[in-house]
Amino acid sequence: MLILISVSVKIQERILVEEAERKLEQTADVIQVTLDVLLNTRQQSLLNLAENLQRWDQVQHPTLADDAALKQLFDHLWVINVNGDVVDEWPSLGAVREHLNVSQQSMFTKVKNGSPFVLTAPQPSYYNNEPVVHAVVPMFEHDGSFLGAVVGAFSLHNNIVLNQIVTTRIGRSGYVAIADNQGYLVGHPDRRLIGLRLGPDQSPLLHRAIDHGWEGVGRTPGAQGDEMIQAVRPLRSGHWIVGVQMSVNEAMEPAHQVRNIQWALGGAALLVSLILLSIILNSYLGPLRRLKDEVEAIQTGKQKQLTEPGINELRQLVYRFNNLLAQNETTQQTLRQRQAYLDQILATSSVGLFMADTQGRIQYVNQRLTEITGYSAEELKRDGFVKQLTAAQRSNFVAQMRHALEFEISVSIEIQLRHHEGNLVWLRIETSPVKVESKCIGHVGTITDTTSQRATIDELHHAAHEDTLTGVLNRRGIEKVMSSAFERARKHEQSLLVVALDLDNFKQVNDTFGHAYGDYVLVEVAKLMGRFTRDSDFVGRIGGDEFIIGLPNCPLERGERMAEELIRGMQSLKTPQQEPAGVSVSIGISAINKDDQNYLAIIKRADHAAYEAKRMGRNRYVSN
Repeated sequence: MLILISVSVKIQERILVEEAERKLEQTADVIQVTLDVLLNTRQQSLLNLAENLQRWDQVQHPTLADDAALKQLFDHLWVINVNGDVVDEWPSLGAVREHLNVSQQSMFTKVKNGSPFVLTAPQPSYYNNEPVVHAVVPMFEHDGSFLGAVVGAFSLHNNIVLNQIVTTRIGRSGYVAIADNQGYLVGHPDRRLIGLRLGPDQSPLLHRAIDHGWEGVGRTPGAQGDEMIQAVRPLRSGHWIVGVQMSVNEAMEPAHQVRNIQWALGGAALLVSLILLSIILNSYLGPLRRLKDEVEAIQTGKQKQLTEPGINELRQLVYRFNNLLAQNETTQQTLRQRQAYLDQILATSSVGLFMADTQGRIQYVNQRLTEITGYSAEELKRDGFVKQLTAAQRSNFVAQMRHALEFEISVSIEIQLRHHEGNLVWLRIETSPVKVESKCIGHVGTITDTTSQRATIDELHHAAHEDTLTGVLNRRGIEKVMSSAFERARKHEQSLLVVALDLDNFKQVNDTFGHAYGDYVLVEVAKLMGRFTRDSDFVGRIGGDEFIIGLPNCPLERGERMAEELIRGMQSLKTPQQEPAGVSVSIGISAINKDDQNYLAIIKRADHAAYEAKRMGRNRYVSN
């Protein structure tokens, strides 16, 4: 009975901890994106300001007080000349008047030595003791020589976005903290800790992210000595690191409550059992003692025969023993019911579930997984998934699984598997390592049947109208596919990227060489985009020389890599006479966010980013 209680509690604790880890990672992902936007916006704003100020030798530059937009992003702004002197400031609080010189500060020497963007550790403001972070970009002469720098400072106490993030409640014990890539705290619920540098013994997961670029979820010691679950996400810019954590004890609290109830029931049953056993033994040993005394009396000649025991004593013994058995059965039934709840949760899950050891051998599958694949639990445990994969899928699947097992990381992969009945099905497999005290003890995974989703995408591809010139989707087709992809991304909480492309110099090429040549260029551009997209992606021409690409369930990093490949591909685009085509491309990238009401919001942001790329000099991409 005690073993069953212990096993049941352990299983419940493991499930609760896994759920807490998943939620912490989701929260860290959202905060990661938010902070990337916060830093990228400030960096881009300073770059734009620096570009305007690099013409000092020709015209009088505008004052910082004229730029209303920057005042919304920074608390203080400085313009620094090549000698490190502050020559302009906003607001005007004395840095120029007092001839402040920052030539010896590391932020100035770094940009002077070639760093394109510097984000300092927390430090006291020049004007007060409030902790601030300085963002610095360089300025250059027309010949490329160093001209000076632009510095923007924003408060770590009064920044609305940071305050909202670090005051986010994670249960009762959890919180959000933000550190820079040197280990200094830039955001924490306790403002007194901002600017404190955490050592490896205080935050080992943070330093693992700093030293090795690691991101994930693990265990870490808490400030009060308790063990915490912590999800770590470095920002894409590499400047800051997000940590979201909560107490392990809080995550397992529901299981502890069940454990206390089970122990109380078990202890009560044991106490009653002991009392009843004592009564039974006394009742049973009474006649035996009398029998012993009578045997001794016969041996000494004082008695000639034994007295027959009364039948009522035996009946009482049986009655009490049966009561003990009934109470024990009640306790066992309670334990079986709780185990049945857990088994039912696994059995009725809407997705396939499996557990594997550290070598990738499957140890457990639920009923839903056998329904999805058509193979029995014994077949899946014996053969795994590799034998049922198509030849085109096998090598990629094996490589990714080996990588996940070797480095003990999570992996998500979509494969095509041959069902037991012979038909092909598309499955999405997501696995995560299970670690106890930083040691991997196996992997758990979910499997979802995505065949119908892919069929829907294919159906939309075929049903939508095509552009008669290039063969890609036209505006109406893009609207249908984007609407469906948007609703699917919102429903399943997946990512959705939109890439807007605007050809550079196309009108000049078209006017110079004729419409037939222009049509040839458009067809070649459409072919080029087709080489860099997946089957699940969709490409469309929305008019003239403007194209759009939709990337369902795609991370931003992949969209940016594709943009770089398209830019390089355009540079190698040739005419039928093997001459350079003479066109380049400006690209804007945007991702779905929780505030979007429809797909048009994503397309609008992508168009704006493409316009920004064209304004910045063309032949580049901008992520919005």
